[in-house]
Amino acid sequence: MEKREFKKTIKEIGFSSQKSFAENIGVKATTFTTYKSIPSHIERIVNMALMAKKNGIPFEEIKEAMKID
Repeated sequence: MEKREFKKTIKEIGFSSQKSFAENIGVKATTFTTYKSIPSHIERIVNMALMAKKNGIPFEEIKEAMKID
């Protein structure tokens, strides 16, 4: 996933910034600034969160199911 698409998708999910998304999944806020392309494990979380939002499932349930603290 390209960074531009990542930024667009996290906003669609409901996060105001990369920092707020990072903090919500338990990674350093600066993590995404170093990536040119988003790693596949983060891409999976983003895609699942987007599907959940479209189906009315809270992001917290996705975090719980994926065991994200």
